[in-house]
Formats: sequence, C-alpha cells, structure tokens
Amino acid sequence: MGKENIIENLFLDMSEPVERMKALICSLPERDIPLGHKFLNERDFDSLKELIDSAIYKVRRSLKSDNPKEEYLKVNLEDLSRLKSEVDIYIVQLEIPEDDIYNEGFDDCEIEEEFY
Repeated sequence: MGKENIIENLFLDMSEPVERMKALICSLPERDIPLGHKFLNERDFDSLKELIDSAIYKVRRSLKSDNPKEEYLKVNLEDLSRLKSEVDIYIVQLEIPEDDIYNEGFDDCEIEEEFY
C-alpha cells in the first residue's frame, strides 16, 4: 500500500465520523440544531459536546416533569445519545498525548557521562 493510499484511508476514517455527526445533528432539540451545525462546521467539538450534554440533560429533565415542553417531546433520545457517542469518540481520537506520559520516570534518572 502506497503512502498516498495510507493518507487517503486516514482522511476517510476521520471524515466518516464527521459525516455521521452531520446526519445526527437533527436529533438535537430544534432550537439547538443551528448551533450544532455551527460548531461542527467550525470543528469546535468541545462546544458541540457541551451542547449535546446540555440537550440530553434538558430533555431528560423535561420528560420527567409533569408538563414536558413540546420541543423536548419531539427529541429522539436514542439518536441524540448516538450523536453524543460519535462526538465523544472523535474527541478522544483527536487528543494529543501529553509529554509527561513519555517522560514518566526519566526525570529523576542520572545519565552516566562515561557512556557518551
């Protein structure tokens, strides 16, 4: 497999979750959909995650109340949870490991100069 194919496959692997997120944005409460699209288009996945978490909380709270809001009755929580999973997994994949992980245990080591 050539270098171009590896890069192309890597790009496709990363773009598929974004396409799935785009398809699931409509599972947000109606008034949050434009903001969801904005965050996705700007690749602001942390803000998108916060929006989704907030929407899930509001929908669940409203559904438990005696008088649920009409806008929250229309929300498919299963699709909204699927959107949350897509965003959560994507954010984890984008995270860059901290340098401390690789340097752990080496800070206190002394290097013997005679070997150099």
